[in-house]
Amino acid sequence: MSFLTPLFLVALGALAVPVLIHLTQRERKSVVQFPSLMFLRKIPYESVQKRRIRDWVLLMLRLAALGMIVAAFARPFLRGSELAAAPGGARDIVVLLDRSYSMGYGDTWQRAQQAAVQALSSTTPADRISLVLFADGAEVALRSTPDPSRASAAINAASPGPGSTKYGPALKLAGSLLAESLLPRREVILVSDFQRGGWQPDDTLRLPGGATLTNVVVEVATGPNLALTPVALQRIRAAGQPERVGVTAGVLNRGTTAAASVPLRLEMDGRVVQTLTASVEPGASATVTFAPLTITAANTRASVRLGNDKPEGLSPPGSVDALARDNVFHFVITPSAPVPVLVVGQDGRGDASLYLSRALAIGDAPHFDTSMQSPDALAGDALARARLIILNDVVVSEAAAAKLVTFVEGGGGLLLALGPRASWPAARAAWLPAGLATTVDRTRGAAAKLSGMDYGHAVFEPFRGPRSGDFSSARFYSYRALTASKDATVLARFDTGEPALVERVAGRGRAIVFASTLDLSWNDLALKPVFLPFIHQLGRHLSGFKEQPAWLTVGQVLDVTAAEIAAGATTAGTASSQTARTVLAPSGQRRELTPPAAPPGAAPTSTALELGEQGFYEIRVAGRDAGPGIVAAANVNLAESNLERMDPKELVVAISGDGSSGPGGGQDVLPDEAQELAQRFWWYLLFAGILLLIAETVLAQRLSRAAR
Repeated sequence: MSFLTPLFLVALGALAVPVLIHLTQRERKSVVQFPSLMFLRKIPYESVQKRRIRDWVLLMLRLAALGMIVAAFARPFLRGSELAAAPGGARDIVVLLDRSYSMGYGDTWQRAQQAAVQALSSTTPADRISLVLFADGAEVALRSTPDPSRASAAINAASPGPGSTKYGPALKLAGSLLAESLLPRREVILVSDFQRGGWQPDDTLRLPGGATLTNVVVEVATGPNLALTPVALQRIRAAGQPERVGVTAGVLNRGTTAAASVPLRLEMDGRVVQTLTASVEPGASATVTFAPLTITAANTRASVRLGNDKPEGLSPPGSVDALARDNVFHFVITPSAPVPVLVVGQDGRGDASLYLSRALAIGDAPHFDTSMQSPDALAGDALARARLIILNDVVVSEAAAAKLVTFVEGGGGLLLALGPRASWPAARAAWLPAGLATTVDRTRGAAAKLSGMDYGHAVFEPFRGPRSGDFSSARFYSYRALTASKDATVLARFDTGEPALVERVAGRGRAIVFASTLDLSWNDLALKPVFLPFIHQLGRHLSGFKEQPAWLTVGQVLDVTAAEIAAGATTAGTASSQTARTVLAPSGQRRELTPPAAPPGAAPTSTALELGEQGFYEIRVAGRDAGPGIVAAANVNLAESNLERMDPKELVVAISGDGSSGPGGGQDVLPDEAQELAQRFWWYLLFAGILLLIAETVLAQRLSRAAR
């Protein structure tokens, strides 16, 4: 017998306490009433009875209880016992069970569960088992248990989800669990169908030294394997008619047999509106286009499904093969909402803003609803209806400047195009991105050119690639000299080094100053091919427009704040509201989503929602009925339906540096901590000591009553 903490044995000296208690005798004296002691001789009292132990059973109980408690704290164990050291040493086992949606193909999941349970059949009482379920991410379902039945129950209780296979996070989590182990042998058992798309080589991924990887390959079922590809939406606009949307769906055949006359159903809000058929050869794809539909309501839920309404002999119901998750594609259709733009010109007729208004009118994503106004409109309520204001060479009064500042800081966008008449009140000059100076005349000699664009910025990001637009071809014959503010960003410069485009974030909005005009009076930029996309990018950026996708993939994150602004459920000025949102998941589960707090006057705080289920999510502002709310569609990753398998040895070589796998051989010396942990004698000793103390208390009470 050995002890892990032998210094606690010093406390065995406390065993002398019960002995002293038993040897301490209290003499009981009988008091006799006597009228007088004056005639009696005083004799000193002498006890001739020897002190002795009378309650041996009570003493033994006390000594045994204290001895067991002290021994429990000393942590005893049997060094080298068969219980602690199995052949080759005790193992710390981490079972990685793949629960991606491809594991739900046919009976693959049932065979994976059986294989995982079978892999634990050789464990000993000294082994420790952890279970990790993984797909896109990894989570610990059971940690360090010596009971294989508990691990088997957790395996049988698991089910495949909508995620796709990613081996990296699972192996990293397994490595962190094994790094904490005290056992001499550490092993990872990976149970998966080993899809090739789930492995991305990572040079930094390594298991702890001495750990091994055992691969358990689950054979994939055979049979038809069809999958729906993402839909394509075609928006059709006609003058005086509501917008119509055409839906084109595709089906991919990943199987080895041809699929003939496969039905594809288009559903709107749960109602089948049209059914078409497609025939697909092995390894090929086919598309069908449904008749255009008129969409008038926001957040219309739409789905394309493979299969008949009443399938026969198919599992699960409604699917054309044994993998149902990729046989449906969800998406959301909402009528296009134009971005209101207020263009303020000197005369209000738009002659000087002809090229600007034509460029905005061509915009499609988004569609700009342009209104041409004179500077007098800044005194009215026109600002309340706009998300972007463009001042095209106008004189701004003090009152108008105050309204514009409030508009931008509330979340709007402002573009100042400078010309010979443009001015800004001196009292608010510090608010502008740049100070306005005199006109620079380049009509004589070489004209100025744009250079030094910040291609990392949203305005110029589309022009990053080759042959995506040449700004240097534009000639600037005049421009206003600018002095950029300290907190402003220069997005573009002239070839002289002077700022040409300067941006400043103000509150929740943005303001940009352009050093020249947007017509042909000072430059010929409006005649260049880059003018149209340049104006569109300025409009997108300043208005805060973010095109919300009709669908997302499981595992992606939805920016709820941006989606609310795009859907009109809130405005840019109120997007940072700290009001909680109520989220209804596809499974029916409800939860509150509270955005993080933002400092006063700071940019809007985005509220993020991770999509972990397949189907439609509904997000509404808690306690508010107004507004259409947000509906987001989440679909499975199409790459997961590709059942092509990788060689499992690739994982072994990548994470261990060699091709070794399986448990190692040899007799390892089990550390004292691991042996004591495996035996846990201290628990039994402590429990027995407590029981003896209880028995001692009961016996002492009975003896006390009997002595009275």
